[in-house]
Amino acid sequence: MTIRLATEADVGTIRRLIVGLALYEKEPEETVEVTEDELRRDGFGAQPVFRCLLAEVESVAIGFALFFYNYSTWQGRCIYLEDLYVEESARGTGTGTLLLKTVAAIAHAEGCKRMSWQALDWFVCGVLVVRGRGDGVEGGRERYAIDATRHSCEHRNTPALDFYKALGANRLDSWVNLRLGPAELTQLLGIS
Repeated sequence: MTIRLATEADVGTIRRLIVGLALYEKEPEETVEVTEDELRRDGFGAQPVFRCLLAEVESVAIGFALFFYNYSTWQGRCIYLEDLYVEESARGTGTGTLLLKTVAAIAHAEGCKRMSWQALDWFVCGVLVVRGRGDGVEGGRERYAIDATRHSCEHRNTPALDFYKALGANRLDSWVNLRLGPAELTQLLGIS
């Protein structure tokens, strides 16, 4: 297995792996909106905004790690790992560990103060839908509210979370991830 930085010639492969990640996360292929042209511009154009590592076996990509700089007002330059994905047939072979360690080595060599990422923590609950609280549609997916006080839930993405924990990653339960989507951005900016 080899790990290498992706080049402009790899944009089709990168997009294929991104689609694989979406399917793994139980999302339809149409969820992946980024095009090969956008990947080419944003990763390999005049002002690249991300870098990508590819894991290959016999010149066939089996995984990727997409990352970029972010900045901490307290610590300075950091690296954010947007996505790490290994195809199902290659899981358990050390590919994910090698991709993660390679990003960490880049962060260290470039003087980054930390490396951060997110991992899904899927929950399966006895009763998922609580009508009247959170009902609606957002981005083509229904929104639901869960009444955790009345229904037990269990973690279902433990392989990924256990993998990161075994590598020494700390779970930051006190932090809440927040996001503004396209509709919320335009609303915030007062653009109709």
